[in-house]
Amino acid sequence: MELFEKAYACLAGLAIGDAMGMPTEFLTPEMIVDNYGWVKDFVQPLDWHPHCRMKPGMITDDTGQTLAIGHAYTEKGTLSSADVARELLAWAEGIPTEDLATFIGPSTSKALSAIKAGCSPSESGSSGKTNGGSMRVAPVGIVRHCDQSGAVADAYTTCIPTHNTTVAAAGAGAVAAAIAAALTPAASLDSIIEAGKYGAKAGSKNGNWAWGTKLDKRIEIADRLVQDADDEKIALGLLYDYVGVDMLVAESVATAFGIVRLANGDPMKACELGANIGGDSDTIAAIAGAICGAWKGISYIDTHLLNMVLEVNSLDLAFEAQRLVNIVRDNE
Repeated sequence: MELFEKAYACLAGLAIGDAMGMPTEFLTPEMIVDNYGWVKDFVQPLDWHPHCRMKPGMITDDTGQTLAIGHAYTEKGTLSSADVARELLAWAEGIPTEDLATFIGPSTSKALSAIKAGCSPSESGSSGKTNGGSMRVAPVGIVRHCDQSGAVADAYTTCIPTHNTTVAAAGAGAVAAAIAAALTPAASLDSIIEAGKYGAKAGSKNGNWAWGTKLDKRIEIADRLVQDADDEKIALGLLYDYVGVDMLVAESVATAFGIVRLANGDPMKACELGANIGGDSDTIAAIAGAICGAWKGISYIDTHLLNMVLEVNSLDLAFEAQRLVNIVRDNE
């Protein structure tokens, strides 16, 4: 399978998961059932929801920041924290003022405000511990495909301006390494999850020390819970109850890996499961959708949902994927 087909599916799975999970973010599984039954399409947020002004199929910061990270790469495949900060600031400038409070995560919001006030990007992210650094590293996995160590290193670079802590770097390293592994010809579900655990351990050696549960161990627990569960519903409940769905890296990122296993690597199933688990559902679905998309390729992406998310958000993910693939090929 061509690298472009997998890279495109990676970005598509991320955007679809983000948009599908947007209306269910902050909800419990019971609230999702009561209001939607089972989400398997793009739905309208509830009237009281923080995203109530958004239309079905609209993306959030997960996809927006992912594209910003892609734009931070130069044509030569180099990446710097200054370029990451510049692109994140440019992305944030396009968000309506009334949406800033609910659209940008706490660590990123604080860091970008500090940069605007004159703080260096090397210092602005010194306390960022949440999953914002994890949700946006798909371009890193694409550019550094087949190179898990390089993916972890670049993932940390993307964290520096907003999430420069060991905890956040572990999450970003896990997702970037998993995507890099998923893009290899011989990838399997086991090798992808092992890459995630490797990336978590390697990533945790970067950044300012911050307390947090070991992500590689939480991924292991999530994977085991899913494999031991009797059925899909029970598995999803176990992830919610025992791993968690908060924006903490050890919860949402580990749960996303559990969903990768539960979906058996199918990107659309991963998006669906992530959207219905509740909590930080858009990020969980986006991460799981990106990893699975990178493994399975564009033929596994629902054309109707992809076209809708592209149209509603005026996106050209094929162009974005091709640029990243060109960077790879021009620098081999």
